[in-house]
Amino acid sequence: MGAFRNVNAPLITTPAAAQYNPWMTFPTPDFVDGYGYKVTKVEAVDAVTGVDLFTVTGKVLIKMWIGEVTNALHTTVTDYKLRVKTDNVDICAATNISSAAVGWIFSLSGDAGLTLLTGSSHAVSAVKTQDNNAIGMADRFVGLAGGSCVLQSLRTAGAAGDSITHSLWYLPLEAGATVVAA
Repeated sequence: MGAFRNVNAPLITTPAAAQYNPWMTFPTPDFVDGYGYKVTKVEAVDAVTGVDLFTVTGKVLIKMWIGEVTNALHTTVTDYKLRVKTDNVDICAATNISSAAVGWIFSLSGDAGLTLLTGSSHAVSAVKTQDNNAIGMADRFVGLAGGSCVLQSLRTAGAAGDSITHSLWYLPLEAGATVVAA
């Protein structure tokens, strides 16, 4: 594994300066080696229409995107999908997530034609785990050189208090490329 220099982190000075290598700084808390920068967004699932989740500026590689139910979902939350709102392009097929229990996890695969990858059930017995079925993580190129786009969820309405926490890891593919919570 090679060394990297995090240009956003301050240089760390130590008493043993002779042993310190300035090209080996500690990553920021939102950086995970191999997955990139982490961004999170809590989605209230009580609205009928979609919710803007993330804004992508420039081109990025989405390494992984997971959602975790943080307040149990109502039976009416169905046809859940993620899309590029700016261009009305789906990045996964509609997925039925009705009655998902607290702790239930889904993830985005690299195939836009597949539903979100989930456990076998939305019930309490299937929480805190998710099966990729050997399909793999997202590894999805998203964005526009010199421009931006919005990633959004679309679904039917849930009940008051229904919520999902989204966590997305990405690597910038050009200078200044970022993903931020919308």
